[in-house]
Amino acid sequence: MIKFFKNYWLLILIILIAAALRLYRLGVNPPSLHWDETAIGYNAYSILKTGRDEYGQFLPLIFKSFGDFKPGLYIYLTVPSMAAFGLSELAVRLPSALLGIFSVWLTFQLGWLMFKEKKLALFSALALALSPWHLHFSRGAWEANLALCLILLAVFCFFKAEKKKIKWLYFSALSFEAALFAYQSSKVFVPLVILGLWLAFWKKIKSLAKKHLLISLTVLLLIALPVYFSIFTGGGGRLKVMSLFSYPREEGEVQEILKQDQDNQIYFKIFHSEPLALFRSFLHRYFNHFSGKFLFFEGDWSSARHGVPYAGVLYYLDLVFLLAGAFWLIKKNTFSTKFIWFWLLVAPLPAALSRDSIQATRSLNMVWPLMVVLGVGMWQIFEWLRKQKKLAAVFWSLVLILGYLWCFFYYLDQYYLHYPRQSSQYWQYGYKQLISEIAPLKNNYSQIIMTPQYGQPYIYWLFYNRYEPAIYQQKAQLKESLVGDVGRVEKLDNIEFRPVFWPSDRNLKKTLLIGTELELPLSEIDLNQTTILTEVRFLNGNLAFRVVEIP
Repeated sequence: MIKFFKNYWLLILIILIAAALRLYRLGVNPPSLHWDETAIGYNAYSILKTGRDEYGQFLPLIFKSFGDFKPGLYIYLTVPSMAAFGLSELAVRLPSALLGIFSVWLTFQLGWLMFKEKKLALFSALALALSPWHLHFSRGAWEANLALCLILLAVFCFFKAEKKKIKWLYFSALSFEAALFAYQSSKVFVPLVILGLWLAFWKKIKSLAKKHLLISLTVLLLIALPVYFSIFTGGGGRLKVMSLFSYPREEGEVQEILKQDQDNQIYFKIFHSEPLALFRSFLHRYFNHFSGKFLFFEGDWSSARHGVPYAGVLYYLDLVFLLAGAFWLIKKNTFSTKFIWFWLLVAPLPAALSRDSIQATRSLNMVWPLMVVLGVGMWQIFEWLRKQKKLAAVFWSLVLILGYLWCFFYYLDQYYLHYPRQSSQYWQYGYKQLISEIAPLKNNYSQIIMTPQYGQPYIYWLFYNRYEPAIYQQKAQLKESLVGDVGRVEKLDNIEFRPVFWPSDRNLKKTLLIGTELELPLSEIDLNQTTILTEVRFLNGNLAFRVVEIP
């Protein structure tokens, strides 16, 4: 045991740092559960209590949620923490945090297996432990984080098999399979990783026992087929809605181009055709993920939930380590380095194929090769400093360490102080506070009308009221959306989920109205006839909900 700690004390320290950063105030920050997290939590609670999802389906692999179809693996992983901690924010997010910690360990193991350099492996693990990108997505119930961890596990098992421990190949195949049940984008990325392993290590793969290789590939294919088949049998709604190819140019734009070309169809097909326009949009989205704006300055500008303000997904000083690491990897040019570059180049593809111009969630797989390059750069600079004169080594070491610490604490300041205030409304903040006040009064009114302005209020009533799943399953009714993949629940007991329209709703009797500032403007409320029961505000002070009682 003493020898183990002597050999691995740095790795243990890195794991402890990763754990502290991912577990500290996990149930408090991010400032609220997003509706997808809430749906994950309630469905896990429903599975725990009844073995069925919110719609009464017995142990489904794909969960219907708001009309969206979620791969079920993260929900099942949440069941044990739900049993331990109850229906809470901590229970929903804990699996992701633990997976993030495990990914740090896997990064160390992969670095050691691929490059035979313990220091390189330690620096890569440290880079991932401190990574703002990975840290952010380890602190929420993000299915993308689960998928990344499983893909890393699959690659780790592959390298163990390559070391003549052939039975690890089966674990690799099963881990790849599990990733397909973890996140929609894995259906694109997992085949690409397998292709990358095949191309980079073809000579070594040929040396593996053909029997084990064939069996593992067969198992992989047999289990994968139903996953891909589900796209065409009900589970493809979100894929269609989020796909870049579902958003061609508007007809007015096409007609304007034709007008400028004097209706010359040949010119239009050569220079302005729809496939060319879609290809340009794809390239625009793809290269956005390698831009300085995304990596260092703004991060995911399409969603305030996906990162802290005024910061990229990497630290500013990471640029130095990236350049040093890239130089070494290019010069090294081994099978492993080729696989790293292949992974990095294909990782943004699921995001580039979607409608958003940038997507830190669907491109999360980029974080691992970037952290390996960073780790290599840290290791190379460390080795370079060891060869310098003592005074120069101390000076540059202080510059790098203090610079990195400034970047790190700047991120923590943004994450814990500014991010909650600036992003609370995008996390549907206020539902918990509202429901805790209103739920005990629910039976005092003939009806409660609640705005769906912030999306899917019914799931918050289920979650924060600990609504009995067996009872809800009997009355669950989703109104499907004719356009898109997201439907809505319009009624739950005496609660109606619809926009509040004050001119007519103020004539109702024994009713509670829950709306926004625009729906329940203070200037139009007659306090002699109604009562403002309470107001709930976002963390930045803006009004989230106003609750008006009509006797």
